[in-house]
Amino acid sequence: MATVSAAPPDAPANREPDKVIHLWREGDWKGELPDGWKIEGTEISEPTGHMGGIITVKNISDPVLSYFAPDKAKVAEGKGKGIIICPGGGYNILAWDLEGTEIATWLSGLGYHAWVLKYRLPRPGTKDVRHLAALQDAQRALSLVRSQAKETGLNPDQLGIMGFSAGGHLAAVASLKYNERSYTAKDGIDAVSCRPSFTVLIYAAYLVKDNDSKMDPEYVINDSTPPAFLSHAADDPIPCRTPIEYFLALRKHNIPAELHIWPDGGHGYGLRSTLSPKAWPDRLADWLTRQGEAK
Repeated sequence: MATVSAAPPDAPANREPDKVIHLWREGDWKGELPDGWKIEGTEISEPTGHMGGIITVKNISDPVLSYFAPDKAKVAEGKGKGIIICPGGGYNILAWDLEGTEIATWLSGLGYHAWVLKYRLPRPGTKDVRHLAALQDAQRALSLVRSQAKETGLNPDQLGIMGFSAGGHLAAVASLKYNERSYTAKDGIDAVSCRPSFTVLIYAAYLVKDNDSKMDPEYVINDSTPPAFLSHAADDPIPCRTPIEYFLALRKHNIPAELHIWPDGGHGYGLRSTLSPKAWPDRLADWLTRQGEAK
């Protein structure tokens, strides 16, 4: 991730979540985790100055959702829509405030329900598949949030997923593999759909094998893939081919999609960019307003 600036002065104040939900302590899991993982060890949360003054999190073994309720003055404008946010960090750390809580604060201020997903990362010294545990957490999160929709006021048919960098990869995989539960279902929560209603990919990573290839054949877009909003900078070290190929595959199947390629901006800026991508939040806000409207 490139160096980022401090939060701009006009950014919404980064607030504390209204609730924290433990993914695998709800329902019948009772603290167990898929594939022999255990809730153990010491989670590390620390300010990381060399990454532009952000808070990073790692050593996650107890995945949670941090819930940010919509601004009461704007809740009607949000129309019950919700978004699960996946911070990036190369599946090594989570850029917790930059690509998580700052985003949730902004979205909840627009009237949306927002959850930041603290997902598991590969364990050091193991042969863990890079994104498997994270995908299990994302799928469980989508089902869990939907199962609690009545309690929160969420429209369960308008629950999207959003990700940055590696979190964008996770959001995309969750949007493409929702018919393949990545763990053995155990309870009624797992029986609830984990298909995102829409997908937001901000400088998503790892979806193409190299700079000259098409999308990785592991990732298949079909007629049921959720609509998507994609944003990327032309000078991002992650090739522009990543969002372009995703966009073209969606359009091939007549799935609504919006793509923005900015002339500059690099990578890893969240809401803090002072270059071209500073416009992406406004474009996304417009797009989110249109989601779920009759065509």
